[in-house]
Amino acid sequence: MQLALPFAEAIAFAEVQEPLPPMVRDLRCEGSTIHADIDLRAIPDPSTGLRLAAAAVGTVAVTVRFADYSAGTATLVVTAHARALPAHKLVPFLVGPINAALRDRGLPPGIVEVQRGESEPWVVIAVQRAISTKVEGVTLTGLELRDAVFHVEATVGPLRVH
Repeated sequence: MQLALPFAEAIAFAEVQEPLPPMVRDLRCEGSTIHADIDLRAIPDPSTGLRLAAAAVGTVAVTVRFADYSAGTATLVVTAHARALPAHKLVPFLVGPINAALRDRGLPPGIVEVQRGESEPWVVIAVQRAISTKVEGVTLTGLELRDAVFHVEATVGPLRVH
């Protein structure tokens, strides 16, 4: 199976089930790069460190570049700027709220992980693992984001929904 899903349509599809989190002020895609403005002050139940950072920084401009998909895992390269200063060290603070939101949707913990990249952090997403917790019989064999369109390739066998 092959699917081409424009970024805007993917977001509209996702918002059918639930609106974007309140901390996402703007979200758009150009080429293989997603741009988001994240208001740290709107993150629910922030840690003390995040609360202090949010008070000082406010909104963070985040750029996420789709780097790779292999062995069921997508790798994204993340840069973040707050008041024109690099704020890459804040990215690990977002993993907790992201994983909590995924858990609320019935996915196991640890689907999203932050790793140290060469100069920017990498966000590694266990895409196949997330799919397998919801349905058996779908194997994602390819995933790319180019020209603001997700290109998905998968094999589909006998399906069993969890």
